[in-house]
Amino acid sequence: MIHCDLLRALFLTLLFVSTQAFANYSVPELETLTHEIISRQKPYSNLRELDQIGPRVSGSENASKAIQWGKKKMESYGFDRVTLEPCMVPKWSRGNHESATVLLSDHKKLPLSVAALGGSIGTQGVEASVIEVSSLADVEKLGDQVRGKIVFYNQAMDILHQDSFKAYSAIGSLRTKGAAQASKFGAVATVVRSLSTLPDDDHPHTGIMDYDPKYPKIPSAALSTHAANILSQKLKDDPSLKLRLELSASDTTEVQSNNVVGEITGSQFPKEVFLVGGHLDSWDLGRGDHDDGAGVVQSLEVVRAMKALKLKTKRTIRVVLFMTEEFGGIGAEQYERRLLKSDEKIIGGLESDRGGFAPTGFSVHSKSEVLKKIEGWKSDLALVNASDLIPMQHGGTDTEVLGDAGIPEFELIPISTHYFDFHHSALDQLSVVNPKDLTLGAAAMAVFSYLVAENGI
Repeated sequence: MIHCDLLRALFLTLLFVSTQAFANYSVPELETLTHEIISRQKPYSNLRELDQIGPRVSGSENASKAIQWGKKKMESYGFDRVTLEPCMVPKWSRGNHESATVLLSDHKKLPLSVAALGGSIGTQGVEASVIEVSSLADVEKLGDQVRGKIVFYNQAMDILHQDSFKAYSAIGSLRTKGAAQASKFGAVATVVRSLSTLPDDDHPHTGIMDYDPKYPKIPSAALSTHAANILSQKLKDDPSLKLRLELSASDTTEVQSNNVVGEITGSQFPKEVFLVGGHLDSWDLGRGDHDDGAGVVQSLEVVRAMKALKLKTKRTIRVVLFMTEEFGGIGAEQYERRLLKSDEKIIGGLESDRGGFAPTGFSVHSKSEVLKKIEGWKSDLALVNASDLIPMQHGGTDTEVLGDAGIPEFELIPISTHYFDFHHSALDQLSVVNPKDLTLGAAAMAVFSYLVAENGI
């Protein structure tokens, strides 16, 4: 925990440096808005509160507590309208026991760090020989050779890739589709090397996986990168070894939950709405402070600061704290599909779901004329270290429905070099979030949102 005096000193230093540049803003309101966010230090204190709720898995009691927390925050900040929008979400639990044990031919046993993947079924114990592969295509080639075995997907993330999210996406299908592919050819379980940029860490990283209804459900779990390294070496030493996997995970059910919605209503064009959001749910191994507590508190700060300053925007800025992004953006999809059928005009969507690191800019998934207009704001965005505008072929999970409807999508882009060190693991906690970076990201989102709400896109 950072000492309060040190934390205050950090912010005072940032405030002093920032105010020297405020006179360069083209819109005077941006100066006061940025000053309010940096000086009040709300994002980190709010993140501390959210962290204290604990992990916020979809459909869980803690997720419900987080929903009420978000609603009360919006109300306390005087948002113009606050509602809980219902959505049906999956509820899954890993239970209280999971283990992976290497059974060597000399009767020795070697425990490995393991965590069930989200949505996996449980098993009281499956024991089988192991076959190591590095891709879904490898399983296809092996065919019937994987029958009755545990498939071990062992492909490391490219930790030197310039874009860690692209490195993650390159092998993400091993986690999401690995069990379905292995089951197709008769495997009895799968274990997957954690999608982590730490090459020899003993914290498993979980995440969603999908079954194919055409094939039997088989248990699937993530091994820590350290455990994957050990298993791979032991297989070289003893190809006949077996692995015993025990998971107490429950099968997925569906329950009702909510998205939390609050806004500052546009003074001239109230039916033109710009959505800003992050997702409230997290995985259960850590506290979800980067993923996506950071996005939640940054989104809240956009409207909190405007209401505190009594700023008016021509168009409505609506903050949505989405539920169940980790299980495929279900809350966002249900809410946005209803919204697109309403009499409101959604002019764009901005999300923060890449961690609370120092901002660099925004991704832009839109027509070229939208990008050209936003490029005219680069000097203002530069004052909050967010002037990079990166054209993308898609947006984030929680704005995907908007993008499919041809509505511009934007995402805050921070320096995410270390995001996948923590992602979906016990390491994602408050201590790895930098207060200064988190707050500057909130200021960047507020500046961007104000410019959109005033100028349209």
